[in-house]
Amino acid sequence: MLSPVSCKGTLEEIYDISRIILWIKELDVKKIALQFPDELLNDAPDVALKIELSSNIEVHILGDTTYGSCCADVHAATYIGAEALVHFGPACLTQHEKFPVLYIFEKISVESKPFLDELTATLSEQDNLIIASDLRYYHSAETIVAELQALKRTVLYLEPNLFSLHQPSPDHLTVSGRTCQKLLPHDTPIENFIVIYIGEEGLTLTNLMFTLNQCTFYTYNPNGCSLKKECVNVNQQLRRRYFLTEKAKDAQLVGILVATLGVADHLKIIEHIKFLAKNSGKKCYTFVVGKLNPNKLANFPEIDVFVAVACPENSLLNNEEFYRPVITPYEFEIAVNSSRPWTGDYITDFRQILPDAAGYVPLTALSQEQEADVSLVSGQMRHVALEGLDDDSSASFDQISHRNPNSSLLPVGSDFLKRRGWSGLEPHVGETPVRTAHSGRRGLAAGYSGEGENETK
Repeated sequence: MLSPVSCKGTLEEIYDISRIILWIKELDVKKIALQFPDELLNDAPDVALKIELSSNIEVHILGDTTYGSCCADVHAATYIGAEALVHFGPACLTQHEKFPVLYIFEKISVESKPFLDELTATLSEQDNLIIASDLRYYHSAETIVAELQALKRTVLYLEPNLFSLHQPSPDHLTVSGRTCQKLLPHDTPIENFIVIYIGEEGLTLTNLMFTLNQCTFYTYNPNGCSLKKECVNVNQQLRRRYFLTEKAKDAQLVGILVATLGVADHLKIIEHIKFLAKNSGKKCYTFVVGKLNPNKLANFPEIDVFVAVACPENSLLNNEEFYRPVITPYEFEIAVNSSRPWTGDYITDFRQILPDAAGYVPLTALSQEQEADVSLVSGQMRHVALEGLDDDSSASFDQISHRNPNSSLLPVGSDFLKRRGWSGLEPHVGETPVRTAHSGRRGLAAGYSGEGENETK
């Protein structure tokens, strides 16, 4: 986390203002937006003023992000007419659609000698290594990787994609906003690599462990200079996620949660989910909710399962807090596309399952036919791959049908949730008489001045 408390130096050094000024001149823009996490908003006015005085451009501060603070809020930046965005603090490094984003985060040095000593004492020289790090340590990670290569160690480096317009090659290992510039050796499978993560536990480490679940993980804590083998039972967590895919197979009403408007190809994945839902005979509704929380989703108890379109670090939600399961696009495709079996591999970046992507699996003729199956949740027969329902289905809004023996009757017409809405307080435009301004009550609500005098007279 970028913090003046942990970073020593002037404001220009902490927030790398000289780099920002150079970037602005290269882009030749006239208006930019600055995005700070909540804990850094106190420094936002000073940083904006220094940038404005040094570059003679218009600078705006985004006070509240539309989605998670790790995501660059491209939507809010374009709304105010900004031509570029500077993102401060922790970031998920997701790709954005043709909008320049510069990431600025804290730089903390990691001494290489204690790291190499711990590595030598813990692992063998023949072990194949993949080095990844928290963004705060990536400058030091580059130095450590160079020293390991000088020692003739087999090491690959997951380098952060710091420029939003950079598109990594599908032939390279890409995970959690990081790309390995070198190809994996053909004679060495991924499970023979040991991943060493420099940093503390968090969402980034969780995403790496889910995606590279065949690898052994070690974490190096720069504060204690200790190398620890991660004992998190990833297989158990994957089994929990597979249970959610079984719930998705039983679902009849699917809600698409649009939890990002800036990540590249978010519209394509929404259309892809709709296509999969229609092909499997499920009704699909789209919800634009901003930041996800259980209270928002509890307003729609009719939905059986939600599919979250979000950045990788905001996709794996704790489903214990939600009334209905919230799954990823990859999990939903496993539920409705019989051509994609559950293999234990996991994809958190939804862009990898789109057509023309490395992880795309098309629907086959078998998966488009009616196929009977037994639910592992309810134990009853179900159809996991029905032909898609037409939008002009004969089912009307006043028709009802049993969803399952444990639920109540529910309208199945396509207009069911469309008719639900809340327009706020009644405005009564033109019905309220216009009055001149006058003095109101004085004092506190517990007892206004002069309150009750008319009653006593």
